[in-house]
Amino acid sequence: MSKDVLGKIIALLLAMQLFLIGLQAKGQIDQGNSSIEALIWMTQQYISVLVKIRSLQEKREETDSQK
Repeated sequence: MSKDVLGKIIALLLAMQLFLIGLQAKGQIDQGNSSIEALIWMTQQYISVLVKIRSLQEKREETDSQK
C-alpha cells in the first residue's frame, strides 16, 4: 500500500473521529449537560486528535527527510 493511500486513510479516520466527538457532545447536551460543558469536553477531545495529527506529520516529515 502506498504512503499516499495510507495517508488518505488516516486522514479519513481522523475526520471520522472528529465527527464522532461532535455526535458525543450533542448526546451530552441532549442528556442535560450544559452547552459550555459539552464545548469544554469537545475542546479537550479535539486537542488529543490534533496532537495525534501533529505526531503523524512529524513522523512523515522525518521519513521524507531521510530519503
